[in-house]
Amino acid sequence: MNLQVGKASILALALAGSAYLMALAIESPQYVWLGWVTLLPLFYAIRVLSPARAMISGAFWGACLFSISVSLANTTIKPTLDSLVLLSLVPGAYCSFGAAMTRRIGFSPYLLALGWIGVEIALRPLGMHCGLLAGTQGDSMVVRVVGSFAGYVLVAFLVAYFNAALLSAIAEVYVPAGSRRLPLRGASPIRKIFINDSVIQLLDLIRIGRPRGPPLTALATLERTR
Repeated sequence: MNLQVGKASILALALAGSAYLMALAIESPQYVWLGWVTLLPLFYAIRVLSPARAMISGAFWGACLFSISVSLANTTIKPTLDSLVLLSLVPGAYCSFGAAMTRRIGFSPYLLALGWIGVEIALRPLGMHCGLLAGTQGDSMVVRVVGSFAGYVLVAFLVAYFNAALLSAIAEVYVPAGSRRLPLRGASPIRKIFINDSVIQLLDLIRIGRPRGPPLTALATLERTR
């Protein structure tokens, strides 16, 4: 029990620190690099926790982001009750959905980054000019190059994907002795469903769609009747 409480406390501190770094990146243009690593604790919660606990983690992260942004006098996030509710519910729902998906198909940075687009859309009522993740990049080269022709949503997708892929790479390199991973479907945490599985399914459909000749037993019977 004490070990579980200790792990939960460490995760809570990591989530609060993540929220602080994101608020700092949004407020200070010189800290734009923080956006590329600040979501690591959030994606870790999605990777290892159940959907219910991941939802609590996401809501806690969002509430911390609101509180820290208000304390830093961040003008990007309005200090209103609606902002607090939105920043708690949306990340909570995202983490719950991400954890449920991870338990079914494995930890997929691509799908999680794609889902983060929904987070950015849901947080539009906050009135943030460049959204949440793209807002951490200020006027960086990524925003100028990518955002100029595809909008801040694609920038958010790239930042979220990098965070999730970095966590996946760290988890692959460092696995403590005696630890057990969450049982996931698929051969690896990053399941290549858009390449391997799709190609295999396409080949199966092609085989099914090909016209088949009559079986050998039917040919033999036909020859005897002639």
